[in-house]
Amino acid sequence: MQIHSLYILKNSGIPLYERYFTDEIKKVDVNLLTPFFSAIFTFSQELVSRNLDELEMSGLRFTFKEESNFIFVLVSDTSVSILFTSTRLISIADAFFREYYQLDKLREFQQIENPKFDKVIDSIIKGEDEVLESQKLYPKIIDLFMNLILQNEIVGAALLNTKGSILYNSLPDELLLNSVRELELRFMSGTLTLPEMFYSLENGQKVFCRIISNIGAFDFFIVLLFEKSVPLGMAEMNLFKCSKSIEKLILDEIDLIL
Repeated sequence: MQIHSLYILKNSGIPLYERYFTDEIKKVDVNLLTPFFSAIFTFSQELVSRNLDELEMSGLRFTFKEESNFIFVLVSDTSVSILFTSTRLISIADAFFREYYQLDKLREFQQIENPKFDKVIDSIIKGEDEVLESQKLYPKIIDLFMNLILQNEIVGAALLNTKGSILYNSLPDELLLNSVRELELRFMSGTLTLPEMFYSLENGQKVFCRIISNIGAFDFFIVLLFEKSVPLGMAEMNLFKCSKSIEKLILDEIDLIL
């Protein structure tokens, strides 16, 4: 799962900034790409009277954000969560307007060359701010999941944050992808605060999900996979216990910081 490139352009199609994270798109002339982005964005607005948020083409996902006559575009694999790319674009737009708060200084055909801004963009894409905020916390939560697996209380688990980053995973790939999509749906529908969700797989295994939110600066999406022999009540109780354990780890970390 990779993000390949970032483009910032005027809504007229004039490119201002590009940043490449892989070689997947680098060979394509930016002067061909950005007018295309602007054209399909305008087409979407005029045809269905709404901004284009996302487009998939040839295994690539183009995620868009328009603000103050600028269009921000991230190009990624289709396996990258929409939630991840959308939240990254919000942070990128915020960083852009902080750096160029006097927008009249950006000339119409100016290409931005700014090593300081490059570093900020790279940090956002890598999620370094999240790692720095919780570099002591995540290993403790991962140890909690590992112990539950070793004690045969769960088959596997996943831990995501509500920005779409996968922090831990021991689930099958298809189940992880379904969990990412569930989180995306909750994000896009504004239902992140809904209670836990339960469903059964074809093999009888049980999946329980829950969001832990509004605890300090941390928001997590927990997914636990149980054997089919585990009673529903026991699985629900273990989800509750796991959630409470994670909440305690978070609160203890906050106390240490304060």
